[in-house]
Amino acid sequence: METNELIQFVSDGFDRAKGGAAIDVYGEVVQLVGNHGLPIKSHYPFGWIIYYAMHQSPAHAIKERKLMLARYLNLQVVKPHKLHSMILTEAIRLYKDATDASSLARVKEGFKPVTDATRFSIVKFADLWNLANLRPGDWRRKEHEGKILPSTVEKLITSYVDELYAARIPASPQFMDIINRALAEYPGSANLYAQCAQLYELAGEQEAAIGMLRNAILASPTKFYFWSRLAALITDKDSLRIKVGLLYKALCCPGQEEFKGKIHVNLASALAEGGAFPQAKWELKHVKDLYDRNEWYLPRLYRETEKKIPDGTQPADPVTLYKKVEHLADDFIYESLPEIPVRKTYHKPGAETTDRYGNRKMAQTAWRVTDAQGNNYWFTPMHYNIPDNMPIDTELKIKVFNGKVVKAFL
Repeated sequence: METNELIQFVSDGFDRAKGGAAIDVYGEVVQLVGNHGLPIKSHYPFGWIIYYAMHQSPAHAIKERKLMLARYLNLQVVKPHKLHSMILTEAIRLYKDATDASSLARVKEGFKPVTDATRFSIVKFADLWNLANLRPGDWRRKEHEGKILPSTVEKLITSYVDELYAARIPASPQFMDIINRALAEYPGSANLYAQCAQLYELAGEQEAAIGMLRNAILASPTKFYFWSRLAALITDKDSLRIKVGLLYKALCCPGQEEFKGKIHVNLASALAEGGAFPQAKWELKHVKDLYDRNEWYLPRLYRETEKKIPDGTQPADPVTLYKKVEHLADDFIYESLPEIPVRKTYHKPGAETTDRYGNRKMAQTAWRVTDAQGNNYWFTPMHYNIPDNMPIDTELKIKVFNGKVVKAFL
């Protein structure tokens, strides 16, 4: 095919690709070009064909999409550019699909090494893509059906940190700059705080990691894995009671029991280390029942903890012990926030609603409280075990994080 004909073919192929035939068009262009190379004029439309081909490819087409990305990176296209950003979104999707495929392969085939067929590094790709090419639009969140969707940068951070943490590789200064900008761009993002904590942990900055996980819990206190990850950073033997309290808070958060097996194992380990052997034995029994029921292999920490417990120890329910240390976990989270004296100035009765499963949710009264400077805050008193029928001008104290009440007490 003559050069001009090839240029026209690729140009026409762009419309076909956008219309849903991108995989076929991509294959046709690759076959036509062969070893002769693509005319410079066709690099931009072919870049879009690659994007649409990746977007239209199924999740399992990992090897094919990796090759598409390699072809794209050899093109001479304008950067930064919307096309370049759209390619990044597909690379992020590819990373997730490759990671899921690797996890599935481990389950089916045992703990065999991950093959190149299912491996894809978002970290290496992002280096080649060049993070300096991020555009303002990549930082912008979108709204769909009333729901705020994460930006491209937030999706990138999630995948990038996931790979760094799995490989135990510290972040580059350039990526830390992006994280720090994201913290300012998305204040109050619990996931971002938690991801930042992972990076500080990789850098050996334990106190900074603990601080970030505190922020994550303050922003979203019902995610059990934030509490359990914070507990994992408590390594001082003198802080065992705080560690147990944090793990107990994790157990009390919403979430299926099947996802909390490791929390019970870690509780057993901490209890045994502190000499609470009957309570540790109770937790190990719970773990054994849970793992046997799901036909899982018991973790190594289970065996190590089991060996520490004296023979003949009878299990004892640890709930009383947990209740004694639960306040230590709360204090550990909220101690850095100042107490703000306020008074109740208004209340608004709530309406009965249903959750996403159709179950009825009891109406909850909301309070408005006002501080000495006239600043108003809203919260639900029942969340903090405060009777919702207390009179106007009731005095109390609150703690606030990112403009929201996170603790209230009389």
